[in-house]
Amino acid sequence: MKPFFGIDLTTNKKNEQLNGMEFLLVQPSPAMTQAFERASQKANETTNRAQLPPVLRIAQWISGAVGGMIAVGILRGMGSVTLQEAYQNAGALFWIAGGCLLIWTILKLASIHKAKTVMEKDESTQTFSNLEGVCKAIYSELGVPADAKEVDILSFFYKVKDGNIKVCEKGMQIAQYLNPIFKVFTDSENLYIANLEGKYAIPLSSLVSIRTVKKHIRIAGWNKDEEYNKGIYKQHKLTLDQYGCIHCKCYYILELNHNGESWGIYIPPYELPAFEALTGLKAE
Repeated sequence: MKPFFGIDLTTNKKNEQLNGMEFLLVQPSPAMTQAFERASQKANETTNRAQLPPVLRIAQWISGAVGGMIAVGILRGMGSVTLQEAYQNAGALFWIAGGCLLIWTILKLASIHKAKTVMEKDESTQTFSNLEGVCKAIYSELGVPADAKEVDILSFFYKVKDGNIKVCEKGMQIAQYLNPIFKVFTDSENLYIANLEGKYAIPLSSLVSIRTVKKHIRIAGWNKDEEYNKGIYKQHKLTLDQYGCIHCKCYYILELNHNGESWGIYIPPYELPAFEALTGLKAE
């Protein structure tokens, strides 16, 4: 099975081409692509100005990590001694942990203040408003309905060994699975999957089933407005680690056959209802 939006490193470790280009129906015009690149660059510059300098961000991360680890160690060690005894035995650790957490708190507050100051400027508001307008224009050009559902689809690097897909990491990834956002919708013939780079059309007649894979995975982050453990997402029992990665107890594969080849669209558990509604298929 070929993973849709997977990147095959079996024969080329430097490969960056996503699987699925066979299904690409239309791409944005060059003019729209250039407008998006300009708007994105300005938005990135604004975001960078809203952050603390790299040195201070690193200091914040280190102080938080060190202070947190020491604090946890102290709490675990207090199972058999009193607070006073623990302080007498390792007073220096108390001061180091307190100092680290104080530094983290100061830098965190400074980060929040700077972000708020920069983002509330009229120039920043206009920058992001312009980017949003360009994105809407691209989707309109691609023929994506305004009410199309936004979903995450899993993307990952992999190698094929003995006919089996082995997910692998590349570079400094903090999670094996990425979860880019796409807009999905259907008509009488196709399931459409679109982002700002193009629109893919998958014949509904090629869809076979939705397979359940009961395997723990870690994905790069959370894209939804509602929190991962609240509302409609609470039922999936997702967890968040210290790196901001989301942990899932399973995932799903929308299977299809196209031109004699087996494909799979990998779906995080919290997006299953959307794909069941769109395709009419139920997860096995």
